[in-house]
Amino acid sequence: MLEGGGDLLLAAHGSYIGPGGQSGMKDHGRDVLVHHYYDGEDNGVPKLGLNELRWSRDGRPVVG
Repeated sequence: MLEGGGDLLLAAHGSYIGPGGQSGMKDHGRDVLVHHYYDGEDNGVPKLGLNELRWSRDGRPVVG
């Protein structure tokens, strides 16, 4: 990405710090992005994040 390739899928925002370790899974027919992050409002305690994963018309993943 630093050299112009790829797209950012999930970034830090608000108290959600350092999201990473992404994996994908299906849940009742939906695509889900599973990841960890650090909670800035809970002394940086690591947490598990689950976000619905959608797909753009050109087939790129989008966190919904």
